[in-house]
Amino acid sequence: MNFLNQLHKLLLGMFALLNGAMLYLFLLHLPYGLEALLLSMVHWSKMDNNLLITAISFGLAAFIPIYVWGMNEVWKNRLLYMRWQFPHPAQDAFLTSRKQPFESSKLLAAFPQIKDAGFSRVKQTEVWEGLYRKYSTKTVVLNTDIHWKILRDLYCLSLMFLPPFAIAWLLNSDMPLSIATTYVFLFGAQFLFLLLAARSIGAKLVDNVLGVSIGVDREPEAKGKKRG
Repeated sequence: MNFLNQLHKLLLGMFALLNGAMLYLFLLHLPYGLEALLLSMVHWSKMDNNLLITAISFGLAAFIPIYVWGMNEVWKNRLLYMRWQFPHPAQDAFLTSRKQPFESSKLLAAFPQIKDAGFSRVKQTEVWEGLYRKYSTKTVVLNTDIHWKILRDLYCLSLMFLPPFAIAWLLNSDMPLSIATTYVFLFGAQFLFLLLAARSIGAKLVDNVLGVSIGVDREPEAKGKKRG
């Protein structure tokens, strides 16, 4: 698990460094790419405001991943699902219209307290979290949980780079549109991709925990033994 934590931190650091480099090139009015970055380093001392731009860009690249790593999980969920109350993906775990790997009737039969509580979001989240603690070491749950937490942190990181980029764009209104649109696409595309990917894997985590709890993961094995 320590190795996974170190890998998680490494991915955050690398992604933050990439965003810092993008912001650095954007502030210098340079096109995106490794060649432009290397040339800027070679001629760094000859550029205007080079010290300030470098400090801002790579200072953010150092600060943001540390901040995201230490952020409370509730706040990470609020940022990901963009809601203040019930930000956990399990808020409607037992009452959903999305396709799940099990029958909803079987799920509700296994947890009648959900229906008795009127499908309260508090109750749904509470029951799911209890199941998560019970089955968190199962391979299918553990793997999905790792992926979800990494994607959620990368999303939060990409979100926190948007305000500095927006401010930089406002302060650099004279930038050629051909250069600006490239960075708008890069910052925007990574934000949207990570938003959708993290939400998707969050839903998968919820379903995997529920599936394990009602024995869906054991059904293929049981059928195989029966045929034998």
